Amino acid sequence: MKLTEEKVLELFENDEGVTWEGDNCYQGLQIIAKCTDNVIQGAGHDTLYSENVDTLIEAGMKKEEFEQLRKLNWMIEYNSLACFV
Repeated sequence: MKLTEEKVLELFENDEGVTWEGDNCYQGLQIIAKCTDNVIQGAGHDTLYSENVDTLIEAGMKKEEFEQLRKLNWMIEYNSLACFV
């Protein structure tokens, strides 16, 4: 089964099991850095934006990695991964 943006969005709708220790933003950036060199795309007030979901899927990010990001309290905004900082 091919991973699609819609399936990733479904993963992020579920907020069960969201728990982490340490810097969740940094830990998430480390996961994203496995698939792209462009880990930070921009920043807003209290939010860091990373790569577009489709770009990460095309780069080979696995479902389990998206699940890890969700557990680290990452979210999807404007089709990009994002995290409160």
